Amino acid sequence: MNNETCVDLIELKMAVTLEHEVVIKLTNGDLMSGTPKWTKKSNEVQLRTVDGAVKVDLEEIQHVTRIIPFKA
Repeated sequence: MNNETCVDLIELKMAVTLEHEVVIKLTNGDLMSGTPKWTKKSNEVQLRTVDGAVKVDLEEIQHVTRIIPFKA
């Protein structure tokens, strides 16, 4: 596990805890956005999108961008 992967995993953990939306780039180049939630399996996350829930293996995630809501 490289340093970039650790940072992305930290961002994913924070997003799950704080219920923030994320944009995930997969290793195949696809982008997915939604609110992440842990599954019962330790190697995957469920992403709740506008189209429904999708399970994603952590190994397939190349990059995580956490969307932090701005409250005035």
